[in-house]
Amino acid sequence: MPQVNTIESNRMTMPEPHTPNRLWTVPNILTVSRLLLTPVFLLLIFAANWYFKILALLVFTVASLTDFYDGRIARRDGTVTNFGRFMDPLADKLLVSAALIAFVHLGMVEAWLIGAMLVRDVVITGLRIFAIRRGKPVVTSQLAKWKTMLQLVLVFGILIFINVRVVEAELAAQPIVLVGDISYWVLNVLVAVVTLVAVVSGVRYLIENRKTF
Repeated sequence: MPQVNTIESNRMTMPEPHTPNRLWTVPNILTVSRLLLTPVFLLLIFAANWYFKILALLVFTVASLTDFYDGRIARRDGTVTNFGRFMDPLADKLLVSAALIAFVHLGMVEAWLIGAMLVRDVVITGLRIFAIRRGKPVVTSQLAKWKTMLQLVLVFGILIFINVRVVEAELAAQPIVLVGDISYWVLNVLVAVVTLVAVVSGVRYLIENRKTF
């Protein structure tokens, strides 16, 4: 009898098995919430009132945290699904791309730098999804992981910069000026560095996975 109890206890502590066809798992809900938060972020970042910029930063932070936790929870609980494999990278790129495009529309960064970064992400994400759906392994280099981290840091940095500018303008009762000559060039140099890392990591990704594709 004690042996049976031990077996039952082990079963209770074991993670759930791989469930490729389940949809409403916790990681998938987090992924879908990230998709839903992306248009909310865009509405807030383009809103006229200054405090909406603060809310945009908070929304982006929450959305980024869902990206951090969905994969971890799926691997921990054994609830990896086909939906999650397909939508997780897509949701990531949509969130970051939306923020970068917003910065272009706000006149803060050069469109061609963001365009090069987005073309790289679209191509690599498309190939990665294609490989996953065919059940083929893909190799993600350390440089690609650094690229993702740099993109998030870049977006967070620009959002914080925006919030500092709008709060300063509100306190001084002056019109909001997001960038001046010096800050414009500093921001674009930072974007150029991230774009270079993105392009190099994309080329390396294609080389390392050429047999898969």
